[in-house]
Amino acid sequence: MGLHDLTILTARDVESVVNDADLAVVLESQAKVFVAYSSQGSSPSNASAIQAPLRLSINTAQATTLYMPARVDGLGTACKIVTLPKGGSVDGLPTTTIVQDDDGVVRAVINARSLTALRNASGSALFLENTQTATKPKNLVIFGSGTQADFHARIILRRFPSISSCRIVVRRITDRSQSLQESLHKLLPQVDFSLHESKGATEPGQDLSTVVAEADIIVTVTPSTEALFSTSLVSPGTRLVLVGSYKPEMREVEDALIRRAGIVVVDSKTACGHEAGELISTGIKPYGMLELGEILSGQTQTTPGAGGDVILFKSVGLGIQDVAISQLVYNEAAKRGLGTVVYNYD
Repeated sequence: MGLHDLTILTARDVESVVNDADLAVVLESQAKVFVAYSSQGSSPSNASAIQAPLRLSINTAQATTLYMPARVDGLGTACKIVTLPKGGSVDGLPTTTIVQDDDGVVRAVINARSLTALRNASGSALFLENTQTATKPKNLVIFGSGTQADFHARIILRRFPSISSCRIVVRRITDRSQSLQESLHKLLPQVDFSLHESKGATEPGQDLSTVVAEADIIVTVTPSTEALFSTSLVSPGTRLVLVGSYKPEMREVEDALIRRAGIVVVDSKTACGHEAGELISTGIKPYGMLELGEILSGQTQTTPGAGGDVILFKSVGLGIQDVAISQLVYNEAAKRGLGTVVYNYD
């Protein structure tokens, strides 16, 4: 490719790479940027190896558009633009733009619909693998049925073969949730997948109390503005992964559950302090948080969940994750000759 050529990777191109991706390589790539982020601090100077400003949100009556720029020295610069239509539509068009690090030349535009879910689920898996409990997990509960739920189920179940039950909780059982259950069963036939309806903590489903109480791991990947379940249902020792909320007015759990967690693990203290509705509502301070990168580096003496009876991870997603996963997919796609090249774009 020439200096002024641009590669376009469609959703199909990305899916082809992701489906064959070595999960260990993906996790290692994500772990490296988490460690680099926490070791550099979240507000580096322009000369720093890590630059990760807070996301910019543009709101209209029809949609919310998020801009997430980031730079990782040695990997490159990326800006992800995600449009989230309001009213439950799934027609948003997320893309990741990779910028050449040295001279700012755009190298590729990548459809990031599945990449966002892959990097989020990878971060969740890294948290779970580095906060092991005395007993191996058997029951996984996931709130949500979209792409995030799909990737979280796939990755967590592959990394934790001891899990034999995966319960998927949705507000209403639809063709989409049934399709998710069927596709996961085909992929992982050794796991018992089941669907459960619940409208939230104030209108719980008939069997929600049992589903939540028996969970070893609970994952929430919904755009909820109200708690999905009552804190009292969660058993001591449960590990929780909260991924869905990314704005102050959003939340997936009650304040009481955050307080039960003691030291909360986060992807970024700064980002979560500004964007995670549950943490903002609780009034948690930076000293009450522990970054995932600090755990992965092995440098911290703080214990996740210290002072509480559950272990909780809150992630709002970081641009540095997009840099890592986009470069990984871009390089692999180039090896395979995937994508459409626009010659002499500039």
